[in-house]
Amino acid sequence: MDSLRGSVIDQTVPPDSAWSSRPRSIGAHEGEWKEEMRSMCRRGIPPSLRRAAWIINAVSAANPNMSYSDCVDFGTFRKVRVIEHGWDLTLKSIFPDESDLDRAEVLDFGVGHDNLMNILYQRGSVIPDKGIRALAKVLHAARESLGLEFCPLLPDLTCLLLSYMPESYAFATIRQMVHDDSSYFLAISRVQHLAWCKTFSDLMKRCFPQTAVVMEHIGALEPIGLTPILKRFFAPILRREHVLRVMDIFTGEGAHAIFRIGTTLCCLAHAHLGETVREHCDNAAVFWEGVRRFTHSKHFQFDIFLNHQAYGVQKSLRILTRPIFPGRDFVSRLIANNEEWAEKNESTVSIHEDTKPLGLVEGGHPIQLAKHSPERLILSQWLPPALQSTKLDLIYSSNHHGRSLDMFYRCCSPARHTLTIMEVLGTDIVIGMYATQTWHNNPDGYGDGGCFLFRLKPNPQCFRYTIGESHVPSYNDVEQVEQNTSCLDDAGQLMISSREFISMGVGEGGASGLRLNEDLTRGSTSKSIGCENDVLVAEGVEVFDIGLVEVYRFIRDVDNKPVCHIDICVTFYVCASLIVCIVHQVDKIDPWKGLFD
Repeated sequence: MDSLRGSVIDQTVPPDSAWSSRPRSIGAHEGEWKEEMRSMCRRGIPPSLRRAAWIINAVSAANPNMSYSDCVDFGTFRKVRVIEHGWDLTLKSIFPDESDLDRAEVLDFGVGHDNLMNILYQRGSVIPDKGIRALAKVLHAARESLGLEFCPLLPDLTCLLLSYMPESYAFATIRQMVHDDSSYFLAISRVQHLAWCKTFSDLMKRCFPQTAVVMEHIGALEPIGLTPILKRFFAPILRREHVLRVMDIFTGEGAHAIFRIGTTLCCLAHAHLGETVREHCDNAAVFWEGVRRFTHSKHFQFDIFLNHQAYGVQKSLRILTRPIFPGRDFVSRLIANNEEWAEKNESTVSIHEDTKPLGLVEGGHPIQLAKHSPERLILSQWLPPALQSTKLDLIYSSNHHGRSLDMFYRCCSPARHTLTIMEVLGTDIVIGMYATQTWHNNPDGYGDGGCFLFRLKPNPQCFRYTIGESHVPSYNDVEQVEQNTSCLDDAGQLMISSREFISMGVGEGGASGLRLNEDLTRGSTSKSIGCENDVLVAEGVEVFDIGLVEVYRFIRDVDNKPVCHIDICVTFYVCASLIVCIVHQVDKIDPWKGLFD
């Protein structure tokens, strides 16, 4: 039965499908039936048997020691009353009053609001109110009864389950999927989800390195970029009938099927799209749109893809053959190993695209270091809010303007706020600095605490100026006031530039957080006061050669005009004037008058 949309399900079993009308008649021996069941699921489960087969697969995976007959019982009428009774008790405990159910909304479980809206109101397949109510009940039960808070795959998977099951069976299947070892089927925490994303990226690099290079370049291997597969369960890129076939395989093989089918599909789509990916794709969204068009075209044959690419074998030089994709045990160990990485990077890696990437102004000189959207998205998250909806305009490039500080100052003269990005020669490391004042010849120092250093690639990190607890003034302690004043002076001298060098960040003994020589070919870095930039380039690297250097100014997206510094800083000066009045206890002076005069 279809509890989601109320559509009619074909109740017949095709005679050539190798399935019978009773799941008990699969015909495998006690020790072999699981593998035979997986093989049959790859060929597709008849719609009338999906309810039975899906829950049997989930039960057998969650209970490896359960006998064949006991597992199959979950797909027969024998278990109907037990499952329905358990569901009734669950509903009564969660929604003791009918009005509670009326107010229940569909939970997103970390998939994101926009993706949830696409699930509920996708074009041409709108879920009716009765289906949305059923979906809300199952998702609330998963949260309240099973304790799930974060599980991005759950909304889409619940929709698929409800398409062939009543609410009670959908909830019972989910319960089995998160029983004991939930990672077999689902990632139920942010750490697990990040570990899955890292595992998908690792498998792409291991099995399909050429495709991995392209996907990594445009951000399609980042956690945000993997949303169509690891959050939406292939729904945005495959036809619905093919998504259901993937679901057939997933219930039998768990997460391994997602990684195997997902990585192989990316490789096949990349091979079909060819050089158009490099020419026209500059972000993950465009890449996945290309994948969708391929899988919806006449060139894509799903059965051939499964049998020959995803689950085929590759002949070696010998007579024997070897699998083209690692086995389940290897993938499980890889996920477990990547959870340590995920725990360390949980707070720094974004899984939601809450901030849009900075735009680009196409000028006379080609942009390289900020060309791709993943880098511009990261930069946008570090910038002040007033600059996060702007576009980057290339005003200096060492490839086209030469390597001299005079030309650097001349090109930067029209802009107050700038991003300077440079590559470390001979590596894939990209670093830079954000300046709050115009770069010019001024050895005395200028700038303010809004300046920051950053590493854009690899492992993006922003190094801001911060005033620690030791910098907080105490007016009862003269030495403490002098110490605080000295630190504030350092904040006002974060930028130092002359005919011989430019630098940002004040270090000890005349060193700088980041310093470039007079022809912008050599750089140095050291820990600066107030910035925890111990490792700006790499561990133990203090002096390095510089490749390409690019400087960008900010253009308003609304009127395509350069951002005026007064637009950014007027709030700061207003607040500063008010603070001065408060500190000096001036009651009768209008703080606005002096500012605007």
